[in-house]
Amino acid sequence: MRNDLIIGLDIGSSHVRAIAGKQNDRGRLEILATGSAINTNNVLNGEIVNISKTTAAISEAMNQISHVLDGKNSEHFFASNLSGSHIKVQPFSLSKTRKNEREAVSANEVMSLFEEAKRTFADKNPCVLHTLPIGFKVGNLPDTLDPIGQIGQKIQADFVFISANPSKNELLTQCLKSAETKHLKKGNVYFSSLATASAVLNKEEKQEGVVLVDLGSGTSEISIFQNNRLKHAVVLNWGGDLITDDIQAGLEISRDHAETLKVRFGSAIQKDIPVNEVVMIPGIAGRKANPVSVKNLAIIIEERLKELAAIIVAEISKQTDIKQLKAGLVLTGGGAQLPYIDELFQKYTGLDARIGDPNATSTNPAIATEIKDPSFATVIGLVQVYYDQKETVEPEEEPKNTDEIGPYTPPTPPRQGPRIGDLFRKMVDVVMGDDDGGNASY
Repeated sequence: MRNDLIIGLDIGSSHVRAIAGKQNDRGRLEILATGSAINTNNVLNGEIVNISKTTAAISEAMNQISHVLDGKNSEHFFASNLSGSHIKVQPFSLSKTRKNEREAVSANEVMSLFEEAKRTFADKNPCVLHTLPIGFKVGNLPDTLDPIGQIGQKIQADFVFISANPSKNELLTQCLKSAETKHLKKGNVYFSSLATASAVLNKEEKQEGVVLVDLGSGTSEISIFQNNRLKHAVVLNWGGDLITDDIQAGLEISRDHAETLKVRFGSAIQKDIPVNEVVMIPGIAGRKANPVSVKNLAIIIEERLKELAAIIVAEISKQTDIKQLKAGLVLTGGGAQLPYIDELFQKYTGLDARIGDPNATSTNPAIATEIKDPSFATVIGLVQVYYDQKETVEPEEEPKNTDEIGPYTPPTPPRQGPRIGDLFRKMVDVVMGDDDGGNASY
């Protein structure tokens, strides 16, 4: 039987992060160990460009958590993430004329639509990461998430498919296989935004309407949730590195100094910073230090963030009325650590904003402090989705222990009379990889 200590691997543009976590007696995610390795310039705009160095970073991060992995049950399920502008989040609808309009819609009929939609979409999109049903319509009845028992001449199923560029997915698979240790034998790939959402959003926010913005160094991910479903997501080649570039050019300093200034003295809002506040930047090779205005630094940062706020509003407007997002905006990722960034986005989007720290704990005080950081949201979410997924599996149906690389797949609901609760938890409520063990697994 597989050990329930789960490993999450977040492969980002600046760092690779690894964590080992498990669910405690109260049902909350508890983190036992964390690891981190610098991965700068090896992943650009969310896409791996240096396999060897990314593999080395994965191994380094894994080595830092290896002390909690040894033991009798040393094989662990793990989950990693895929991002980048090649990720496509697309709506898809399938409509069927029913043989007998007076016969109640059955669970098997709904599952048949689900499988047919997957096959049809996969014909043109060979690397499907997730298939997420978002609603059904029977005859002239209102849209519903539960069509079973309804009657009508036609039935329509609406989905959101998340697919990736096959070659980009293969690069990730190569890195994971190269870095494989005795502890890593099997796992799934998840779209980063879905994992992040599981760590920072609650059910009420997803139900009432919320936009999640994950601010990374190379990319930013914008995801819109309504009625407890993912409605839209996009990955932008817009990240904290752009702000660093602006600081470097605007203040005429080195890139290293620009990054240090951003992290140590940066602010998303400049209005309350005194004009005479300066920071001394060391000169090159012992030359004279140069003063830099902290207010000018904040002006540069604020202008670039205002641009992103405008992009977010535009993305929302394509999908829904911004007033319908009653839960507002949640900012997470490393870029969300900038002081007053929530205030800036609230001002320029008109949405109530908060910082999304991951929902996890640790009995180790140092780890508990470390993970209360939005940059840990994705890696913690990758562990959380395992437990979200496992909740749909009957106790006697534990994951099988295997040495082969492949996906962890919950048991398929029985073809004869599946229970409605199992069916809809499987299809709607749980974020899963490809159930058929396709390109979304390794």
